[in-house]
Amino acid sequence: MQKIAALIVVLLLSPAIAIATAERNEAVVSTTIDNVESAETRLIECFTSISAEDCAINSQDDLVLNWWPWSDETNSNWPDDDAKARAGELLLNLSQNNPLSVANEELTVGQANENRQQIEDLLPIISLSGELNVYEELDGHRVEIPITMTPLVNLSDSTIMYIYLSKEYSIDDHNRRLNNLVYEMKPEFGFSNQENNSTETTWILSESHLSAAGVDFAESPYGWSVTFALFGELEGSDTNQLLYLNQVELSTQKENVELDQFLVPIFAIVFGIIVITTILGNMYKEEHGMPIISGYWHREKANCLVVEFTTKSRRMEIKSLEADAPWKLSSRFKSRFIEANKSVNIELKFKQPETTDCRLHIKLEVDELGVWTQFLAITTNID
Repeated sequence: MQKIAALIVVLLLSPAIAIATAERNEAVVSTTIDNVESAETRLIECFTSISAEDCAINSQDDLVLNWWPWSDETNSNWPDDDAKARAGELLLNLSQNNPLSVANEELTVGQANENRQQIEDLLPIISLSGELNVYEELDGHRVEIPITMTPLVNLSDSTIMYIYLSKEYSIDDHNRRLNNLVYEMKPEFGFSNQENNSTETTWILSESHLSAAGVDFAESPYGWSVTFALFGELEGSDTNQLLYLNQVELSTQKENVELDQFLVPIFAIVFGIIVITTILGNMYKEEHGMPIISGYWHREKANCLVVEFTTKSRRMEIKSLEADAPWKLSSRFKSRFIEANKSVNIELKFKQPETTDCRLHIKLEVDELGVWTQFLAITTNID
């Protein structure tokens, strides 16, 4: 009797499970990524003043994004965590009284133009195609971005694709107003840097991050845009600059969104099992494959940082290791392999100590898990 009752419950719940699964896995709306910005277009990132004053921009052709870093000081409901993080990446000292702008990650428009002139003959640097897919999730939404990206020249390992979600007109709970305000920033590293080597992957703006940033497509569905900005260096060059820029207006609603009410329950259940199995399998692989990385300053050797790598069940290659400026390694790091279930200490000698924290970019390749970039920040050894 208990088995029959359980079977009846399963049969009754199956249609609801099937429909719920379909809702979670069917995009509300999709937007094609196209219309790359012209080579003359600069990306202006403006860090506004505490009075919500934005930057004076000279050219109408510039693509302007505004950052708001003052919510802690003003009790605004606008997000400011990414603004502070971005200012830290650009080594900016923010001013409460005056807005501060950067052009293509340069403090002056002249330097940005000079950098762009160096690569004019090589443009376009990459080919990027794909979609922006909006999904309903929990009480909010997530944005999945399946893309195919192909560098048309060799790029440096430090190349980063930044994804910005911005809103054309924004008003906070104190009636402050800003145009083109950035709500979410996502840096992406997981793509090939080699010429004509295509990468197919999916970038995700998660529901938890969007909801935490105050993004609500249901309450405020219009005026959203996604901007792609590729920053880095060409192979053999030491000039960091904007290599690709594209802003896409994000559609968040369809006039008629219909769900198939007659899905075959068994297909939905099988699909759910496959998804869950894949997720659990990937989580298991990562948990038992990704190494543990830690670091500390050598007690006896000056300007020497010891980085400890402890591998788990998979062999690993350290492909590259770089330090953010102003820290400079005294010699170029050479790649090396570490076998599974081993603990290895690597000593890094720096030319001189610096007052800022030492930040390392460590590019790893773990068997069966692929290539990853890990970050390690160590407090400066200067008292």
